[in-house]
Parts: sequence; C-alpha cells; structure tokens
Amino acid sequence: MKSTRIASRLFALSCLLIQAAITKAGAPEPVAVELVLAVDTSISVNAGEYRLQMHGIANAFRSPEILDIISRQPGGVAVTLVHWSLGSLNHQAVGWHHLHDFATTTAFANLVETAPRQGAGRGTSIADAIYYSVKLIEGNTYEGKSRKIDISGDPRSNSGSPPQSARDIAVARNITVNGLTIPDGDRQLVDYYRAYVIGGPDAFVLTVGRDRDFTTAMRLKLERELNIFLSSNARRCGTAC
Repeated sequence: MKSTRIASRLFALSCLLIQAAITKAGAPEPVAVELVLAVDTSISVNAGEYRLQMHGIANAFRSPEILDIISRQPGGVAVTLVHWSLGSLNHQAVGWHHLHDFATTTAFANLVETAPRQGAGRGTSIADAIYYSVKLIEGNTYEGKSRKIDISGDPRSNSGSPPQSARDIAVARNITVNGLTIPDGDRQLVDYYRAYVIGGPDAFVLTVGRDRDFTTAMRLKLERELNIFLSSNARRCGTAC
C-alpha cells in the first residue's frame, strides 16, 4: 500500500512537470476528443490475434459510420495507439494524429494496420498501461472537451499496482477509462474490468470473443466514445439541428 502511494505521488509530480512544459510551449489545440487506444500485446496474444486486432481497429476507423462521426466533430479528434504489457515495455506505436476528415482518418488507419508489434512481455500491468496513457494525454499538444483511454486485452492484471489505483488517478484528471475485453475462457473478465478498470463519466466495457468480428466490436465502441457531443447537440437542438 505504501509503495502504491509513493508511485501515485511520483506519477502526479511527473504530470505536473509535463503540464508546466506544455504551458511554456504555448496554447494547446482544441479538439472534441483525445483518445488513447491501448492494445494488449503481451504473449497471451499470438501473432494472428495481434494482426486481427490491428486490422479490426483500422477497418473500424475506415467505416462510413466512424468517418462521418469524426468529420462532424467540432475541432476533430486527437488519437494515438499504444501497445502495452509490462510497464517498461509500453510503447506508443502510432503517435498522436489529428483526425478531422476522410484523408486524415484513413491515413491513421493505415498506420495502425501496418504498425509493427512491440512490447510483447510475459506479464500484464493494466495500471501501468493507464499511467502511460494518462501521461500521453497530459503531454500532448491538444485540449479535448473529452479525454478517454480505451484499454483492450484478454488478461487480468498480474503485475504492477492494482488497476483501480491508476483508474482513480485518471478519473481525478477528468479522463474516462473504457474497456474492450477478449475473455479467452475467463467468464468473469468483464466483471473484473467493471470493478477495477473502467471509470469516469459514461464509462463502459464491451466484450468480444476471439472468433467474433473485432472490427464490429471496435466500431461500436468508437461510435459510443466519439459520438457523445453530436448526441448531446441533437438532444439540445431537437429536430432543428
């Protein structure tokens, strides 16, 4: 418990230093959503499953539904791809991209689909994946009305701090953590994510089996994560919008 508190304080200090550097560099660019796609690349995910995930994410961004949502978002969307397993192996596989139209979104999708696998560790630390993702959000050059981390994976955490400690820090910084689980025999994995991983306004978790369409699951997830402002505008304007 003491080590967790110390780690949390050091993490908070590093975020403050990052924010100070950004403030010195200039005003961030406003966007509707900042989104970190954090994908499990530990050894529990084989090569075929890795490619399935990258292909699914890329095709979800290429779908007409997501292209339309992104093109209508005020300020567009800032998104990055992270490969995670153990804290020391976490890697920003595709850097921050500002998506606002067909060209920028499909360009990002192409980079995701061809991203080489990195960080295939023998353990998994969901907390470290969240910490790493929070730092990327705090350290980028964007300012989103909504800030989100999308954790996808097939294991429970078996290394590092308890996931809920990192989740709580993210939520305290106005960052929502959502989940996409691939149960792989763990029938309680969704409940585990609900209890210890996801958090923040409108947080949710979806699940997809290895034999199901990962593209469809990711598209549905992105629709729910990115459509929030369009939905609220429609509710406010009624049929006039």
